[in-house]
Amino acid sequence: MIETKNGPIYEPTTSVSESVFNSLKKYQETLGGSRAYEDMKDIYETLEYDFGQNKRHVG
Repeated sequence: MIETKNGPIYEPTTSVSESVFNSLKKYQETLGGSRAYEDMKDIYETLEYDFGQNKRHVG
């Protein structure tokens, strides 16, 4: 989990979003709060939602 001023970012639940999460974690100190960081966080959350929903419907 990554603590941010806008709330926590939770560990990935799918392998698809793992690399984005790792980048968020790596660059939090230098980019946290910037527009680029927020955009990357939005991408991560979208991937988590989209692939998490898809995972529930498979099998």
